[in-house]
Amino acid sequence: MNCEETQKNLSAFLDDQLTHGSRAALEAHLDACPVCRLRLGETRALVRRLAVLERPAPPADLVSAISASLMIERAARLNQPVPSFTEQISRWVRPRLMPYTVGAFASLLLFFSVTSALRPQFGAMRALALAAAREEAVVPAAGPREFDVTRPISLATSRAPFGSESPSLNPGGALAALVRTPSSGSEEDDDTVIVADVFSNGSASLAGVVSPPRNPQMLDEVQDALRRNPAFVPAAYDRRPQTMRVVLSLSKVSVHERSF
Repeated sequence: MNCEETQKNLSAFLDDQLTHGSRAALEAHLDACPVCRLRLGETRALVRRLAVLERPAPPADLVSAISASLMIERAARLNQPVPSFTEQISRWVRPRLMPYTVGAFASLLLFFSVTSALRPQFGAMRALALAAAREEAVVPAAGPREFDVTRPISLATSRAPFGSESPSLNPGGALAALVRTPSSGSEEDDDTVIVADVFSNGSASLAGVVSPPRNPQMLDEVQDALRRNPAFVPAAYDRRPQTMRVVLSLSKVSVHERSF
């Protein structure tokens, strides 16, 4: 028997509750271990001090006070009216249903609050979508006769050596119609160089301006043309990557494309 087991069984040893074998093993360990003998002396001293303590006497009226309390409780329960079947159901449902009701009400309140706050944005998005749909329905006006508007597939075929590096301009798109618009010859009608992201379906978006024009209206016209319909032919026609970035040099009369 080791020290831990011996010290755990000291109380049982003093109370003579150990079996003959356990008691013999504990006594053999005590003969060889001074630490456990010290713990045994401390335990014996504690038992002796507890034995001489006086037990507190209960109050004389303890029994009568307990009996009176029980009688009062019994009378209160007998005088309490029996709840109706509806009240019993309500008492059973209230603690179970109330947390879910509060949570559902809070969720609905939050939903309506967020919806009310975003309603102007929803209206603006709907207006933009309707405007985009109306713009897509507009067929670009035909340009001057000196510009031969070919079909997208034919144009992509003619640019086969370069299609994989730069997208082919959609001849029926709004951007092509914009650059075919003759220049008025005024000082404000100058060139601009922009960076555009071209996607698989031929649509594009303005990514940056390298050389802004002197006339800011020209940039507005370019962005409007890019939003109106696909400015380039689909990627499958050119056999180019699905998405690519290009640098465009634009003017009222010409377009030059370079891969970026």
